[in-house]
Amino acid sequence: MPLINNTIINTYNNTFDSTTWLLQLSFWPLRIVCPLLIIFCPTANWICIYIFQSRIYHRSSSKWYFIFIAIFDTIYVLVTAPLIFLITFEIYILNWNILLCKLIVFLNYLSCQISAGLLACLSIDRLVATSCLLLYRYHCTTSISKYVCLVVILILSIINSHYLIGYTIDSDGYCSTRYYPWYQKIYSSLNIVYLLSYSIIPFTIISICNLFIVINVCQNKSNLRKKYLLKKSISSTNNQNGEALIHLSSCCFSSTFDKNEDPIIINKNNNKLIVICNCIHILWEYVADDDNC
Repeated sequence: MPLINNTIINTYNNTFDSTTWLLQLSFWPLRIVCPLLIIFCPTANWICIYIFQSRIYHRSSSKWYFIFIAIFDTIYVLVTAPLIFLITFEIYILNWNILLCKLIVFLNYLSCQISAGLLACLSIDRLVATSCLLLYRYHCTTSISKYVCLVVILILSIINSHYLIGYTIDSDGYCSTRYYPWYQKIYSSLNIVYLLSYSIIPFTIISICNLFIVINVCQNKSNLRKKYLLKKSISSTNNQNGEALIHLSSCCFSSTFDKNEDPIIINKNNNKLIVICNCIHILWEYVADDDNC
């Protein structure tokens, strides 16, 4: 029996050591990626903000959506990436004090939801721009898009304010919802609200808008192609008619002013020339009417 027990213990220890080694190995990609995100993500988002504040996008209604999305994406990365990086070294800054516990949880959830909500608003803005240009020109201005962004930020900040109240350091020294029993009871329902506001509603709006944007773009492209082909065929027909009229008039003039003819014949030909010129004038007016049609 002692031999069997020692064998079981050794097997357990070997399994535990292998699991620990694999777990530590899996942490290294996070330890490499998180610092890179902390460095490159704010830089890329700052470049995005700088570009959309330039004169090129001065009158673009979508610029404020991109600017605020870049701001809150930066906040999310600067809050979440250091947190994950420190957790791989078993450093839990959420448990250090109440302020870090509340702010990190609040900013993490808030930045995610604002980015998703603004992406949904941006999709609606692009759908209006591709489907109804007149409505877009008068109702989708830069000032309106700015106010829409501020309203979305305000509403989602109010919705997520419960994280500032419910999360705190419990008696065991952990950042959790267990300190307030009433909050712990309703927390599962609040997760459903978070799921709806972050995932289901925004990405449903984004998917539907993108589908209609693709349909509108394809229809506009097809209509432009039809107009181009029709205009090209009308232009080629008018060119052929013009060449025929020019050829006819040149033949008339060459046959009329023949130097070898007698004066009497020339007078007759002059009368013919007047009639022919009137006919040519009528034909040119007919061609011009076709162009206008």
